This record gives sequence, structure tokens and C-alpha cells, in this order.
Amino acid sequence: MGSFAKLAKRCVETEAPVMVKIQELLRGVTDVMSLAQGIVYWQPPETALNKVKEIVWEPATSKYGADDGLPELREALLEKLHRENKLTKSSVMVTAGANQAFVNLVLTLCDAGDSVVMFAPYYFNSFMSFQMTGVTDILVGASNPKTLHPDIDWLEKVLKENNPIPKLVTVVNPGNPSGAFIPKPMLQRISDLCKNAGAWLVQVLHV
Repeated sequence: MGSFAKLAKRCVETEAPVMVKIQELLRGVTDVMSLAQGIVYWQPPETALNKVKEIVWEPATSKYGADDGLPELREALLEKLHRENKLTKSSVMVTAGANQAFVNLVLTLCDAGDSVVMFAPYYFNSFMSFQMTGVTDILVGASNPKTLHPDIDWLEKVLKENNPIPKLVTVVNPGNPSGAFIPKPMLQRISDLCKNAGAWLVQVLHV
């Protein structure tokens, strides 16, 4: 049996990321271009690289920073949200990428065993975030085969008929990996359905 039986249940039941499987398939293969990740092939501009050379000599760079992001950066983002987006009661946390942000959201909004909603095709890390944080009832809605927009009629039915009501609904816009853009009227209907049902709506933005 070894030590495998002593591993956490979430570790044993969580599948290997699709990206790992793709990397295994591409290992040793030539003349193949992977479109599985949005990683550009060019470097940052020279001015940015030179700035990094300066920053590494600053003492603060070698110390732990604030968990919620650099205070001056957070203040600048709050000012931007107030000035450009007219949001006056916002709080900002700066994370190391969208995956950390999404896990933090799930940990904050959901308890183990909660019901959540997402739509296919979905970003595999979002599904894994639910698994690793103890969410056991992951409802995956279909998308329109032509537009790849989420099936909102299905969502409306789920929010009205499911017991308990899903705790959280997540949509990705533009879609990842589909790239489909969800128009504002559709997003507004999703928002209204979630509000009326008392479910959290999390919109992940890919820019």
C-alpha cells in the first residue's frame, strides 16, 4: 500500500492538469505549435528589463511583501476604480495571477460541500480550484454550440429548482479556452438571475 493511502482525499481525486498531459505529448516532438496557453514568445520591452535590474538591488525586493499586494499599487487601483468606473466601495487584492485570485474567491465564498455552477468549455484550473477546496457539487452547464455562449435558460432552471441553490456561479469572459465574448445584455441577465436567487456571481476577465 505504501504511503498512497495516507494522501489527502482531494489530492487523490484531483486529476492531473490538462497542461501536464499536453506537455507530455509535446515532449520530444518537433514542428508542433501549442495553442494551449496564452504565453507570448517575445520578451518584455528593454525598458522593463532594465527596470528589473534596478529593482533587484532594492532591499525591499528581498523581503516578504504584503499578502494583499503592494499598498501603493492597491491605492492606485482603488483610485482608478473610483475615477473611471465610479466604484466607491471597492476593495482590491493583488494576486500572482488569476489562479490565485480564483482560489481565494472560492475559499472566501464557498464551504466544503457547497453547490457551484460553471459552463463548458471551462478553464481546467477553475474546476480544480473547486475540487481542492472541498466543493463537491460542481454543476457544469452547456454552451451554445455555435456561439459558445453559456446556456442561460439552463442556469435559470438550476437557480429556481435546485435545492440547495448553488452558492456561486462563475462565467469567464472572454471564454477560456473558447475565446467567445459574452455580450452585455447576456451578462446582465445572468447577474439578475444570480441576484434574485441569492447566489454569488464571479466573472473572470481574460484580457
